[in-house]
Amino acid sequence: MNQFIQAVKRGLLTCRKRIQNAPNSASNSHPGHHTSAQRLLLAVSGGADSMALLRALECLARSSETLVSPEELVVAHLNHGLRGTDSDRDAEWLKQECQRLSIPCITEKQELNQGPDSGLEEQCRKARYDFLIRVATAEQCSQIAVAHTLDDQAETVLHHIVRGTGITGLRGIPQTRALQQGLHLIRPLLQISREEVLVFLNACGQEFRHDASNSDTSFTRNRIRHQLLPLLKKEFNPNVVQSLQRLSLQAEEVTGVINSQVDQLLTAATLDRNQETWRLDCLVLNDSSDYLVRQTFLKIWQEMNWSRKRMGFDHWQRLLELTQTGQKLNLPDQIEAERRDRLLILRKLK
Repeated sequence: MNQFIQAVKRGLLTCRKRIQNAPNSASNSHPGHHTSAQRLLLAVSGGADSMALLRALECLARSSETLVSPEELVVAHLNHGLRGTDSDRDAEWLKQECQRLSIPCITEKQELNQGPDSGLEEQCRKARYDFLIRVATAEQCSQIAVAHTLDDQAETVLHHIVRGTGITGLRGIPQTRALQQGLHLIRPLLQISREEVLVFLNACGQEFRHDASNSDTSFTRNRIRHQLLPLLKKEFNPNVVQSLQRLSLQAEEVTGVINSQVDQLLTAATLDRNQETWRLDCLVLNDSSDYLVRQTFLKIWQEMNWSRKRMGFDHWQRLLELTQTGQKLNLPDQIEAERRDRLLILRKLK
């Protein structure tokens, strides 16, 4: 049991170190800030993973560790009401568990549109993060901890591969993510397997709730979890989860190097920009590799907050080709790319 708690401690320290070392991090001006106690919001569904995170952090808070203290832990739970009375019972059970552990628990119920074209998964995700950010702000928390595990990471990488992804998608789930100024999402369990979670819960006698929707194989992620991963473990590699985790770590390292080169290329190629238009020097772009140029365009889309949902590999490739030959290109969501001699103009049409 203590081994699991120490693994969570390492995960929490890793998250805080990443935040401290991130570019433009406010904590950079405070050496050692990542080791001091910070008010922490725990996103808890009541399932095995989030209950293991809750109990491990509760144990750390009540130990002699200075990493987190009992009064700095807050639990948040959003009840989507998608499973009727089962959802309500889960929320009530969690409140009672938190009361037993003397940890404040903030719950909220939101009814979501469950129509055939409602995009329910995305609705749930958006509602959950909006709720967590709202609660974290009200409770003056600097971090929100969620309970994604090593297995979740493997499932995510596989999901990206199945849908079609580049190197960036192979990173899977990031260990930390800035949500807004002064607020970060952290994942202390990302190096811990689901099997270790269950062993820990059994050792400390902690119950948890079962969400029947996690077994619904009409969702791609659930098919990956219950069908594809077990098949890969049985027929190809019993350590496939660990292999996918190593792949994600290497992809993250490679992406860091690439992003630095993309920033340099974009700075060198940019002639000027405003809220709607970005003008580039094609000759500078043509001196770089095709991959870096495509990634530079992706960076522009991110900087301009242009939608990338309908931008596939073919679109990025056609943009690349436009820098070498061609005159005009119409792209999804009313984005136009036009080449005039060595000048490339990207703009959003009104």
